[in-house]
Amino acid sequence: MPRSWWAFVLPSRRPALASGFAVLAACLLHLIAQAGMMLSWAGWSFSAFRDYYWPDQLAYLAIATNAAHGDLSAVEPFTQTGTIYYPRAYYLLIGGLADLTGTSAATMWTVVGLAFQVALVAAVGTAAVLLTRRWWTGLLGFTPFLLGTASWVTGQGWMTTMDSHAVLWGPFAVLYTLNGESVALCVAGTALLALLVVAAGRVRGRAALVVTVLAFALIGALANVHTYAFLVAVFVVAAGVAAVGLLRERSRWLLVATGLLVVVVLVAGPVVGERVSPLAALVLGLLPAAPGALALARRAGLRSLWCLGALVLGAAPQVLLTVIGLANGDEFLLYRESSSQDLGVSLLHGLVAASALLPALLLVAWLGVRRRRVLWVAVPVGGAVVWALLAANDLWGANQEPYRFWINTYLLLAVVMVPVTAWAVLDTLRPGPLPAEPGPVDVPGRAPVLLGRTGRRITAGALVLVLAVAAVASVDWLTFRREVAAMGYLTIATPQVTAAAELAEQTDGTLVLTDSCLDPLFLKVVWGGPVVSYNPGLAWPAEVDAVQALLGGRGTGTFDAAAAATADVGWVLTDSACSPSLAPSLDGYEQAGSVDYEGGTVTLWRIAS
Repeated sequence: MPRSWWAFVLPSRRPALASGFAVLAACLLHLIAQAGMMLSWAGWSFSAFRDYYWPDQLAYLAIATNAAHGDLSAVEPFTQTGTIYYPRAYYLLIGGLADLTGTSAATMWTVVGLAFQVALVAAVGTAAVLLTRRWWTGLLGFTPFLLGTASWVTGQGWMTTMDSHAVLWGPFAVLYTLNGESVALCVAGTALLALLVVAAGRVRGRAALVVTVLAFALIGALANVHTYAFLVAVFVVAAGVAAVGLLRERSRWLLVATGLLVVVVLVAGPVVGERVSPLAALVLGLLPAAPGALALARRAGLRSLWCLGALVLGAAPQVLLTVIGLANGDEFLLYRESSSQDLGVSLLHGLVAASALLPALLLVAWLGVRRRRVLWVAVPVGGAVVWALLAANDLWGANQEPYRFWINTYLLLAVVMVPVTAWAVLDTLRPGPLPAEPGPVDVPGRAPVLLGRTGRRITAGALVLVLAVAAVASVDWLTFRREVAAMGYLTIATPQVTAAAELAEQTDGTLVLTDSCLDPLFLKVVWGGPVVSYNPGLAWPAEVDAVQALLGGRGTGTFDAAAAATADVGWVLTDSACSPSLAPSLDGYEQAGSVDYEGGTVTLWRIAS
């Protein structure tokens, strides 16, 4: 019987089986760590929605709810008017799956979101096994998602708060939402690990080209899922490719050119951001990667064009939609570009929060230099540089929520650095006189060298320090888990909302306005029809000013008939237990029905056109 492909990296089938069990164990440990607390919540089910920054999450769920009801149009999700430019491919996916399976969008949100996380954990564990050639390293798959920001050391709990609403937190807090950003980062991490395994020579021949092109296509497709995750993935790949190119060429001129282009970005970026657009400045930030990337592309030949084409093709739908919107002067896009203020990351905050990962970056880079391994230098150095660059994008003209770029880069670097650190350390400490097999990106003629006894002792001591610092920083995860366990989940389909949804079924497709104590976000995801609400950072309705006036009137119990006519509001839902209520302002309008619930009565009013 022919040997399986696993035999190329493992000595026998038993280690292959053991590796599989190790990876599965890592997946289980991740579920216990990230979602295990849900099993202790009374009445929990997969349709339960986590009580965790829920207003934004329910806005995304509204997109999936529309898709679950068969509405795939690119409109603002609550009013179902106007145009949405926000990447929504993932929400359309879970909405479609909800429709296909006869479940709710909230159920698919939980099930599919966790499935993507498990896939990433499996990818981390598999990459560790392939790189280290040790089956037990598959157990490391869940570890990147425990890393914190050492916030508990500074007395800030599990996250570091800064100016405005900017925060720094660990990968566990990003993944807990299960939203499109979480899923996009899972896909990006998997793609980066695939590229890493190819670059290390663990996949060869035609398979290497196929895996590489697919990885670039996945990264490109992320533009249709989440903008920041897509941009961070592109920057990380560009930095890694550029670092490999510079190390392979060993050209001072290329290094000088890279440094000069960094200066160009710092000097010209603010001008481009002000006179063109902040997004244009963000694209300019890729310029320093050009010398190293072009040097590597010259060696790769047509393969580099396949990769670039796959990335561009995957990103094209969302990029073209956004470019057309900006060219047409869409008010929402112009607002969104300029709405990121006071969200920068200070040097001190950034370094302290990065403490769980910085020692590993330094150790692997040092081992790479000592042992002449290109990837061991390129990954940590390129990663650290792009991390700093993106977290400081407010200083060079882009000013697009730098703290979010810091957080997302942290997650992707953690995902990559866990298997790379295991590979570098275990390869250095392994017994035997022969050096490890060089990968295809290592410089020809410069075989990896072994470290002496002193070097191995230093490596072992440094590893202990890396693990100790990471453990200290990861105390944040324990605090986080206790807090989210205490918060539990939202009860969205309350008796009140259920009664309101029953009445809303009688409406004719025009907008429904609700009392101040009847949350339109809850009504939207339970009922599915158009309601008067919107998320300013997601999309704007066609008559945004009229919608704002109506929402403002809810808080004072004032019904603005003129605004209602402009926004095409045909119905109002009031609650007898609500104060202030819109009901007194609706004298003269027809009552279309009412439903009692424990605590009050919900009434539906027909608004004459």
